[in-house]
Amino acid sequence: MAQASARMREIQQLQALLTMSRELMQVDDATAAVALTGRTMLELSEGNGALLLVRGDISESIGFDRSGRPYAADSTHGWHRLALERLGHEADGVSMPSPRTMVVGVPMQQAMAVLVVGWEDDTRSETWSERRRILETILELTVATLGRISTRSSLEGLVSTQYEQMASTAQAHADELARRDETEGEIRALALIDVLTGLNNRRGFFVQAEHMFKLAQRNRTGSLVIYADIDDLKLVNDQLGHETGDRMIREAADVLRESLRDTDVLARFGGDEFVAFALDDAHPRVILTRLKENLGAFNLMQERPYRLSISIGAVRCNPGGEAPLLDYVRLADREMYLHKRRCLH
Repeated sequence: MAQASARMREIQQLQALLTMSRELMQVDDATAAVALTGRTMLELSEGNGALLLVRGDISESIGFDRSGRPYAADSTHGWHRLALERLGHEADGVSMPSPRTMVVGVPMQQAMAVLVVGWEDDTRSETWSERRRILETILELTVATLGRISTRSSLEGLVSTQYEQMASTAQAHADELARRDETEGEIRALALIDVLTGLNNRRGFFVQAEHMFKLAQRNRTGSLVIYADIDDLKLVNDQLGHETGDRMIREAADVLRESLRDTDVLARFGGDEFVAFALDDAHPRVILTRLKENLGAFNLMQERPYRLSISIGAVRCNPGGEAPLLDYVRLADREMYLHKRRCLH
């Protein structure tokens, strides 16, 4: 029971870190990024305060109160000396100057960013490794986000200055650039999204799922790859037309989306094939059972000239293995075809 509870806690922590990572990717303001960092950091580490010190292209000294709210900190902060000593020095990535204080630096050698976190009670040895992993991940995500925002702000300032100088004589050129930016944005979105279903396409799947897969392997968390294929789509296209076939594809996408969680990655690989990556310690049969129930309910909702049926293959990824994500996708594809062959005979 204790081991199961620990595994569940680990999965919840990983999901929280993935959520934080996704939200940081969408943040364009340093204040919002730091607020998100403080809230997630103290919630997961259960600390009662922290100090973030960054040096380099960006320089920040930010304190966090026990609720995770950020505030400007200076050299008078109680942990400023600890953080300053760690910056740029050859040392391990993490140290504990006291049983109630942990100092984390990234990169591990010649650190350019340091996070100091404190607790009211002594840090138990059994929680040390867990807190170290959480704080290292949060610090890496935060520094990367602040660097991205700083770079973007500098570029935006330069572009703004140039635009003001050219505005009186080059308005037509500026309008053309704006239209080009809009077109490029649409092209980038189309490069990752399947237009028919609104799901990720093959490229979009690997962009998102590879990141989650590596985090799961790093934390030795269970995960699944699911391969799905719509049965008899060619027959529907031939007999009822491609418009009806497209409707069938969209309906299959809706059923698969409802059968998975928001944190799972779902994509259409093309034609009648879909792939999903899910973080879960449960047996694949749990998801397959949920999909079967949703399919049954969908087919009872209204009369259609066809019955929606989906063949599924699912494999569990080895948390300690070295196989790449693509290998598990191929294994799930093979399982799907075995399942389809059994149903036909």
